Amino acid sequence: MSRGDRIGAETRSFASYGRSWLVIIRGPRGMAFDRFLVRRTGFSLVSLQYALAGRFPYNPTLLLTTVGRRSGQLRDAALPYVPHGTDLVVVGSKGGGPTDPAWVVNARHHELCWIVLRRKTIAVRARVTDGERDPELFAHVVAHKPNVGRYAERAAGFGRQIPLVVLSAVSGESLT
Repeated sequence: MSRGDRIGAETRSFASYGRSWLVIIRGPRGMAFDRFLVRRTGFSLVSLQYALAGRFPYNPTLLLTTVGRRSGQLRDAALPYVPHGTDLVVVGSKGGGPTDPAWVVNARHHELCWIVLRRKTIAVRARVTDGERDPELFAHVVAHKPNVGRYAERAAGFGRQIPLVVLSAVSGESLT
């Protein structure tokens, strides 16, 4: 087993609180199906299975579309979000693993993104921060998603801060 495969398996076990048997939707096909589901219904089976595994409430999910940093192609990610004022916050935890998710890297390079929220496409600006730069925002997110605190501790072991991405509507309208 390669180092990447080992870290992936460890991350899946960690993120599912040792109940990885509950995580049945995964891999490229599972993620593609979940993105389709979020786009059409606003509901994520992937978010549900991790919520059940961790015994947390289900968090509503959006579909974030970023511009690929190198390819320039549009890339989608289904992400649970936390409302914050008129904005939404998504967390680049990647299960507390050693690297940031690709969508975070893309958002750092191209702040203009799109979300599908309640089956409506909205242009947004992404502002990437973290708990060290914005401790109040981090506390707000952890209050709504307690597992983020665990992910942050695990990521710190890899020398990484968990990025928080604040999404604000380009039009200035409220997203909440």
